[in-house]
Amino acid sequence: MTASVNLAETTPPVTPAARSEDALTEIQSLYSRISAPHPPVQFTGAVGAKYNMGGGQPDPASLPREELADLAGELLASEEGAAALSYGDASGHLGLRETLVEKLRRWENIEVSPDELLITNGSNHGLAAVAQLFINPGDVVIVEAPTFMGGLRPFRQLRATIEMVPLDGDGLVVEDLAQTLRRLKDAGTPAKLLYTIPNFHNPAGVNLSLERRRRVSALADEYNFVILEDDAYGELRFSGEHIQSIYSLARKGRVVRAATLSKILAAGLRVGYLSAPKEMIARLSAIKLDGGHSPFTGRLANLYLEKRHDEHVAMLIDIYRRKRDALVDGIERGFASTPHLKPTYELPSGGFFLWLKLSAGVDGAKVAKEAGDRGVAYVAGPSFFADGSGAEYIRLAWSMLSEEDLRTAGDLLADAVRAATG
Repeated sequence: MTASVNLAETTPPVTPAARSEDALTEIQSLYSRISAPHPPVQFTGAVGAKYNMGGGQPDPASLPREELADLAGELLASEEGAAALSYGDASGHLGLRETLVEKLRRWENIEVSPDELLITNGSNHGLAAVAQLFINPGDVVIVEAPTFMGGLRPFRQLRATIEMVPLDGDGLVVEDLAQTLRRLKDAGTPAKLLYTIPNFHNPAGVNLSLERRRRVSALADEYNFVILEDDAYGELRFSGEHIQSIYSLARKGRVVRAATLSKILAAGLRVGYLSAPKEMIARLSAIKLDGGHSPFTGRLANLYLEKRHDEHVAMLIDIYRRKRDALVDGIERGFASTPHLKPTYELPSGGFFLWLKLSAGVDGAKVAKEAGDRGVAYVAGPSFFADGSGAEYIRLAWSMLSEEDLRTAGDLLADAVRAATG
């Protein structure tokens, strides 16, 4: 006969708080390597800053809430309603992929088939999947300096070796890229992947010239690396001619193109998409362990694109052009009395961002504090450089604020710079 033991009599009680603390201490050795924390993006100012130019959020007033609500009701009441609330295709709703095929043909002169598209949970999801597809710990990835902070994150998590190549007014400096590729090859550590943002660069706002796009494509063949082309803002062109995508210039299989509906429809729908040969799409689908993109949001986005895409994008172009001009006007007026302190910048011909370089001798940290004290929020330059450099830069997003507030924010920024140098 087995004697029973009363655990309540032999084990001292453990409070929930103590139990939680003990567990957190004990699991420190169990975390994966890719879960190592990285420095968060640093915004100036406090949460809820009145003049928040930090994130690339779409204009709140432009969000088609009523139209989407009507379409959602129609969708759920239709024969497609049950399918919209069930599991769907691992590659994303076929109807949406077919609509995107047509959109890419008309807007980008890119020829793909539905099985060469993969719908993702926003474009960052797609960037992470591509990184997982190609990068092992220690593999070399080349990024632009500066580059999108969200693009850096998956490479850091995968413990890639990150090399930087600078930008100028025509985008990625291709001669520097060629030199870096030669150096890496000679050292026995060839680059596997180049991450580039050719249209309305985030954060720099510049465009990669057609000549350089062709040269990048040729270098990919010469040195055998993959190009991850991130094009989140290409449709939001205010002026100038469309430039052919690297995807359509390079040999098939050399480029994976990432894009999104976040900037031209609604970020909250979380609809991004990758373009790649179907063999790559199959591998990416196997990595993207989410059961497939939401059938509901995929169908809802498709209905809106079919009805309103061109009209809506035309409206957004007008909105963001006027916002860019308002921010620039505020900065120019703000620095009118102290032109020697005015930051330099390239006027973007599209997108969401103004990239400022502070004048020599101006302390970026002091400017950040003074700006925050005035209710102005932005992202400082070091967030956009793989090595944490770039303290002399700041990125301003014009997308969220009203034209009036953007003019005021530009003036307040000038005031912050003067205070930081006084």
